[in-house]
Amino acid sequence: MQGAEVFYKPWLFFGIVQSLGIFLFGAGVIYKFSFYKKGQKQSLYKKPDYRLMAKAFCRYVVVQKQLAKLSLLRWFIHVSIFYGFMGLLLLSAIAVVLETIVPQDSSISRYMLYGQGHNYYKAAGDLFGLVILVGLLLAFYRRYIAKDSQLYTDSTDTTALIFLLVLTVTGFLLEAVRMAILPLTPEIQYSFVGYHIAGVFRGMQGIKSLGTGLWIFHSTLNAALLVYIPHSKFLHVINSPVEIVLNASEERMRGDLYL
Repeated sequence: MQGAEVFYKPWLFFGIVQSLGIFLFGAGVIYKFSFYKKGQKQSLYKKPDYRLMAKAFCRYVVVQKQLAKLSLLRWFIHVSIFYGFMGLLLLSAIAVVLETIVPQDSSISRYMLYGQGHNYYKAAGDLFGLVILVGLLLAFYRRYIAKDSQLYTDSTDTTALIFLLVLTVTGFLLEAVRMAILPLTPEIQYSFVGYHIAGVFRGMQGIKSLGTGLWIFHSTLNAALLVYIPHSKFLHVINSPVEIVLNASEERMRGDLYL
């Protein structure tokens, strides 16, 4: 959000890159789902069972019960990455709405850009970033150090994990640079991760240029991730919940997962 800018941010570049990323993300998702729709079989029910679909959504999308039964570690890694990613995505959406839709002189805008809401926003960003970072580090450990026998790791897995890891780390570095430039006030401690890293950058020559460079890199990487999602295993974050909910009635007739 622009409310507390402490170094130059080329917002025009941001708008172009993010718009392109969102457009290509949408086009990729539509392209992938067009094949999915062609491959769908006719429903076993004329009317979907909404009660069962809601139950399946809560159990297998929100709580992810099926993973918890297989392995608590696997469940923890998955929910950490999933909810950390979705939380950061939600915060990004809030920032876009505040910048493009909400009037700058409104009470909501003032609260979120300059008031206590800005502090809560920063704390939430660090919290979700920390959650996803823990999940990613455990995923790297499970795949590349422990080398779990039930896992097959290919280049797409590695690319996906590196994408998220670099995006998360640069997000923390950006916040640390911002904290290092700002005066030491109680409010900056809401960014509890960035605040503790900020000492590395405090007093550094050219810190504002470093902040701008990191911001451009982080923004570009974020857009690149959006483009990559439809063509990677990240897509299951979108299509798996949809499949689980839409197939709930069919699963009942076969008597398997969703009973």
